[in-house]
Amino acid sequence: MTLGRCAACLAAMLFCAGAWAQGTHPGNAVLINGIEISNQRFDAFYQEYRRSQGINVAARGDQLQLLKRLRREAMDMMIEQELVRQAAEREGVQVSPTEVDATLDDLNEPFKSPEDFTRRLEVEGYTLESYREHVGRMLAASKYLDDIRATVSSVSDAELETYYRDNEYRLTLPEQVRVRHILLTWKPMGTTDDRGAIRKQMAPILEQARDGADFAKLAREHSEDSTARDGGDTGLFHRGQMVPAFETAAFALRPGEISDMVETPFGVHILRLEERKEARLLPLEEIREPLRDHVRQEKQDVAVQQETVRLREQAEIEILVPLGDNEKN
Repeated sequence: MTLGRCAACLAAMLFCAGAWAQGTHPGNAVLINGIEISNQRFDAFYQEYRRSQGINVAARGDQLQLLKRLRREAMDMMIEQELVRQAAEREGVQVSPTEVDATLDDLNEPFKSPEDFTRRLEVEGYTLESYREHVGRMLAASKYLDDIRATVSSVSDAELETYYRDNEYRLTLPEQVRVRHILLTWKPMGTTDDRGAIRKQMAPILEQARDGADFAKLAREHSEDSTARDGGDTGLFHRGQMVPAFETAAFALRPGEISDMVETPFGVHILRLEERKEARLLPLEEIREPLRDHVRQEKQDVAVQQETVRLREQAEIEILVPLGDNEKN
């Protein structure tokens, strides 16, 4: 995990990302070019990183290895953020008071009152003034990375065409179908007899559909699905978007063909295939400029990653805490 891949985490980490001092506090987690990051700050950063990954579990059983990995990733990210902050300071990157104020306003917004925001800062070990300074440093780090990205401003036609050839599988639209369907839902806690009754209820509807009745009208009259008002129209979908039995039936049909009854966890369906679109590679001319933007973004991410690697190779870093043992909830 690198800042190049997780720059978006910056805002989420602002409460706990940049605690630093110069050799004055005991109980430190890491020393980075003479700057100390306290255990308290690292633990806060780690917990915030866990939450950002959707991990809110106790350290037990098969979760323990996951939590160890997250702890190592959090340490790597914190180190990289601090290295970028130091680089921004060396380069004299400037942040205006207006930019800091705007960021503080955004961070304050989720709180019920300014007092709640201040209390949160106190929990994290900040005064409002020290937090303003911290936000300024983190914004400077973000600007430093933006300057690195700005060094990649163009993608040549040759680069674009090479990327297109090498990534055809990613630029191919999958086969899609569009069906109309009629659904009669299972009864809650229904018995086998209840299920049989629903199939019997569907039988005359299926017969009418196969006799040429307007399928959309039948769906509006009988279907219990939310698509009923649209005549049962699902819109286009590809494999993996519907429950398996429904998907299998839909992709097996020919245009205009009506399926047998199909049972899914929702109930009994009948389907009519309205449209099929075969898989196709998007023509380069159709996507040239959006693809150029995508390739430029990838190149910018690589440039940021290379810069953080360079900073780390030149840094003096001493990790002072174990990263794989004694996990806490």
